Amino acid sequence: MGIDAGTLLNMLRGAGPSTALRRFLSDNYPPAEQGQAADRYSRLVERFQALRPGAPVALARAPGRINLIGEHTDYNGLPVFPFAIHRDLAAAFAPRPDSVIALHNLDPAYPPREFLLDPSIPPYPTGDWGNYGKAAAQGILEHFRERGREASGFRGLDAVIHGDIPPAAGLSSSSAMVVLVALMLLRANDLAIPGRELAALLARAEHYVGTQGGGMDQAASLLSRSGMALKIDFFPVRVTPVPLPGGYAFVVANSLVTAAKTAAALDKYNRRPIECRLAAAVLRTKLGVPLKLLGDLAGEKSRQAAERALHPDPYTVAEIAGILGQAPEEIARTYCQRRDGTVFPEPPDGFKLHPRFRHVLEEGERVERSLAALQAGNVPELGRLMNQSHESCRDLYEISCPELDALVGICREAGAAGSRLTGAGFGGCTISLVRSELLDAFLRHVSRAYYQDHLQRPPGDLSSILFPCQAVTGAEVWQG
Repeated sequence: MGIDAGTLLNMLRGAGPSTALRRFLSDNYPPAEQGQAADRYSRLVERFQALRPGAPVALARAPGRINLIGEHTDYNGLPVFPFAIHRDLAAAFAPRPDSVIALHNLDPAYPPREFLLDPSIPPYPTGDWGNYGKAAAQGILEHFRERGREASGFRGLDAVIHGDIPPAAGLSSSSAMVVLVALMLLRANDLAIPGRELAALLARAEHYVGTQGGGMDQAASLLSRSGMALKIDFFPVRVTPVPLPGGYAFVVANSLVTAAKTAAALDKYNRRPIECRLAAAVLRTKLGVPLKLLGDLAGEKSRQAAERALHPDPYTVAEIAGILGQAPEEIARTYCQRRDGTVFPEPPDGFKLHPRFRHVLEEGERVERSLAALQAGNVPELGRLMNQSHESCRDLYEISCPELDALVGICREAGAAGSRLTGAGFGGCTISLVRSELLDAFLRHVSRAYYQDHLQRPPGDLSSILFPCQAVTGAEVWQG
């Protein structure tokens, strides 16, 4: 598997690159950044060559994603509307003869991580970058163990990794890591899993790190197509591609508020899926319907009945227990458990079932309307829906923050047809829809008004935190 490292370095440096390598670069990076991408892969191969002299090497990449609209709908069984971006995690790798996965990173902020492929892989402390590699490995091993192949039969791998997705920014750097390690492990063992099946598998596998999310990030990283957004439906995963509109740019702006992966931050995130599960359970009892997820509410009449069945005030565990006819302790065990088995405590302000329900159902409708708008060429309508989405994320799902709200306002002042937070929230990035002829003026305005005036950040290179993004193909392995 792979290609001689010296030969690959010569190709990356322009000495007769193959058609396949040129396509690998041109499909996934804007023309102005393809030289930088080749340099980056050269550094990965050089570092790998120092670790494994003489070993054939393969390349892999897994892109981050931006979500146009459809926030926190995926784990509720409703669609999302993302696309993969040209910022990614890239790797040079090769199989090992043993069952060890050894991960190295060009960035010294991420120290080397090494672990054994085992039926039960113990996690590193919460927030450690190696947990995303372990999540991928655990998911792949469980998938094949169910089919009769034990972990002891798997080869490990050596990999040198580098990411240019801004970390903790809501652009799915963590899920890209899960996808990247999964693809390398499959290739190292000459195995394959169909894309949609792999996306669903890795969405479940990422629960290993403690987040109770859905499947958008993994599906977008794996299944995206160049120049396209994907409407993604779930349970099972299904994709509807639609071309992005000509004459417009989608611009990422990082609020520079870190969307952290600490235990406290995970609790802020995981509260929302818990509230959605509790809302579904209350509605199942009150409406007498076989409702598992909020997205299972079909038809306008059912949704109106659900709206009436939930009161607008927060719920206590005791009240929910009374509705469901169960003991409060049983409610906590059934609906409020963290991955480590501990129970998420009742928030001081109660569980907010009604506003969470409203956001999820209305946001799912906005995804459908956004798809229809793009298919009809009605780009301004997409902008209006993006604006509505941000208001709902701020007021009903409560995942915005003052900096995101300020940044969204500045982006709209700068001429964006629509602007909203993107990703899990609590920090991270915004996505803005901008007419191409306004792009340069938009970037100047946001640079001055948000980064210089609002954040008091000295002027400088903002290309890693404020940039138009290209829609690229999904994750892949290149081996010559």
